[in-house]
Amino acid sequence: MSGKPAKPRPKGPGRLSADEAARLPDRLLDAAQSVFISVGYARATMDAIAAAAGASRKTLYARYANKAEILASVVNRLLDAALADAAPKGAPAVDDPRAALLKLARELASLSEASQVAGLNRLIFAEAYQAPDLARLFLDLHTRAAENVQRTLETLHEEGALPLMPCPRFAALIFVEMVASMPRLRALLGAPLSKKETNKLTAAAVDIFLRGCGAR
Repeated sequence: MSGKPAKPRPKGPGRLSADEAARLPDRLLDAAQSVFISVGYARATMDAIAAAAGASRKTLYARYANKAEILASVVNRLLDAALADAAPKGAPAVDDPRAALLKLARELASLSEASQVAGLNRLIFAEAYQAPDLARLFLDLHTRAAENVQRTLETLHEEGALPLMPCPRFAALIFVEMVASMPRLRALLGAPLSKKETNKLTAAAVDIFLRGCGAR
């Protein structure tokens, strides 16, 4: 033994720092989102996604088995962020159901008309007929959004704020479409509503929904 202190081992060419490793999931999904929107689902490849992320195929395949899994993660990440913002902190205020539903409505409308969501919706609608995974993905996401709304509606109904509300599941589906379908359609067509128009639309939809459910 020479007694000299050991030199620190250099970081290998494929080794990530702790900070880089923490950012890697978002980096991969950001790259995948860009590739899917740019070239479509059918033409997107795992190689193209890895290259866009500046990562190796091995790194990508270690986390996702195929591009269907990656697309599901991309879209779920967008929905997770929107639902986290829309979810009421604690139980919705029964004395002001309009405020609780208006918050949900505006978050759902904002998600539907976001440019990156519009791009993903275009590719899902264009290719879902020949790609069952895409069709299931869209239906699953719609169900998730409705379930989030349903929990709020059930609480308001149980507390007497929505006495005439029908089946909670159907009521939630109706609510989602009332507030999100027009912003989604206009964004898909490349003619999004203005912020003022979206706010007026969601307010009108919430007020109609509340009247239909017997809100005081």
